[in-house]
Amino acid sequence: MLTGDRYLETLVESAEKLVRAVRRENMLMVDAMLADAEMVYRDPLTGARAMVVLLAAMVPDDRTAAELLQWRAAPRRLRPVAKGSAA
Repeated sequence: MLTGDRYLETLVESAEKLVRAVRRENMLMVDAMLADAEMVYRDPLTGARAMVVLLAAMVPDDRTAAELLQWRAAPRRLRPVAKGSAA
């Protein structure tokens, strides 16, 4: 068990998907992952709160906000492909 909480544990995969959805600007998937949290906790506010706490626990705390949000300055679709990597 990664989280130590049986309810949060069910949201780990949804949290990972939520991160990918945000980075891809896929709002339908964002809504779906928040709906997962709502279903687990049977309440939208409690589910969203749990997802926020889970996501916060997944963020490295040794980085500044600027470092963590740097990907927004050069969105994936605009970033150059690294030499030797598959596009």
